[in-house]
Amino acid sequence: MNSAIPATGKVSRQDMAPTYRILIVDDEESIRNGLSHVIARLGHAVELAADAEQALERATAAPPDMVITDLQMPGMNGLDFLETLRESGIDATPVVLTAYGTIDSAVEATRRGVFDYLVKPVEADRLATVIRKGLERAAMRREVQVLRREMVRSGRFQSLAGKSAAMLAIYRLIEQVAPTNAPVLITGESGTGKEVVARTIHALSPRAAGSFIALSCAAIPETLLESEILGHEKGSFTGATASRAGCFELADQGTIFLDEIGEMPATLQAKLLRVLEDNRVRRVGGAREIPVDARVIAATNANIEERRKTGEFREDLFFRLNVFQLQLPPLRDRREDIPIIAQVFLDQYARENGKLVVGFSEEAMSLLSAYDWPGNVRELRNVVQRAVILCPESEVRREHLPQTVRPGVRNDVTDPGALKVAVGTSLAEVEKALILRTLEAANGNKTRAAAVLGISAKTLHLKLRQYRERQGDRRPHNARAEAVT
Repeated sequence: MNSAIPATGKVSRQDMAPTYRILIVDDEESIRNGLSHVIARLGHAVELAADAEQALERATAAPPDMVITDLQMPGMNGLDFLETLRESGIDATPVVLTAYGTIDSAVEATRRGVFDYLVKPVEADRLATVIRKGLERAAMRREVQVLRREMVRSGRFQSLAGKSAAMLAIYRLIEQVAPTNAPVLITGESGTGKEVVARTIHALSPRAAGSFIALSCAAIPETLLESEILGHEKGSFTGATASRAGCFELADQGTIFLDEIGEMPATLQAKLLRVLEDNRVRRVGGAREIPVDARVIAATNANIEERRKTGEFREDLFFRLNVFQLQLPPLRDRREDIPIIAQVFLDQYARENGKLVVGFSEEAMSLLSAYDWPGNVRELRNVVQRAVILCPESEVRREHLPQTVRPGVRNDVTDPGALKVAVGTSLAEVEKALILRTLEAANGNKTRAAAVLGISAKTLHLKLRQYRERQGDRRPHNARAEAVT
């Protein structure tokens, strides 16, 4: 079979500016030269590589707009090469070459994100069409990048807001890791926006068309967490009246977000590690293994490094998840972002509530900027939502803000003198009174109350459940609903 491209054909320069770089990777010199000849006549710059290793060097030195690679090559094959290229942050339009006998492989490659495939011997007209469409995609992605940079200059990046140096660094890291399949570990205090960052990574990734499945490892009882993650078969435990897919299956071809991963029980950590290594899940009570392809993004507000050192969190799982870490700064460390974020929330809640509120008074904004925000962005969102509801005017004023934000008003959430304890009170009763008083002062915001108390959200949920049970309240505990308040 003649795999070389004919030198003649209905190929013209097309009306394209010769600003695109196309990298050709094939171990056959005749294929490389044939493709190069046609592409040069189209007016584009061409780079040639005989194998994946050489191609990676050239792509790193000068990132191409398009890569045309053979599937079967000595050493690293074409799909592995494209995966490595993506993981290095090079977002080139990928096209694969295949012989007739491997069309199925090419179709599979297309399903995994390859733009198109060419069958050897390559027809010049078909090559020109694929290049034209592929470079249109590259041009569109360039435009998106320009628009994204404009949004960043105005303080917006997808659903994130802020233009402090700390947030600009986060945006750059997100842009680097999003196109890859690398696991990401997001750390930071409660309320800093870890799930928003995870959703942004998913939205900017090749998996954006797939599902984004979020699961809190702290909000679900340990007895049910394994079933939530891995799924279960009918009859595998009491109440399992039907078979059910777990989060990994639901996130196939998409992203699974495991929030508060530091709270995951040790027994389940081992099973999660097995899934990450094998890309297969076995449902609770099941016998067969189900292949899954889900990108994992994990998050924690706990000191997971310390838990790893003490043995509470498996070291091998930590290193498997911590391929790429994003540390989100607390809101108090980026106060210049508070006006931007507050305005974003104000616009959102004014629209949702049909209010004509358009901004903040100078005094109100000064108060917001001076407050320490122990609950971070989540607390700011709640304060702005409340202010919009209370505000009858066009701008939020001092009196529309809660007392906790105003200076000169005792902040009962953090004032140790706010709780009076009689001599002879047991430590358990003191603890209960302190937790309930803090929760009351935080207006029922469990996330903020836990932050003030210095405990995890999971610990607070467990304490509250114990108090209800002691009072004889046997209603089912809705951990999922409670976790979002």
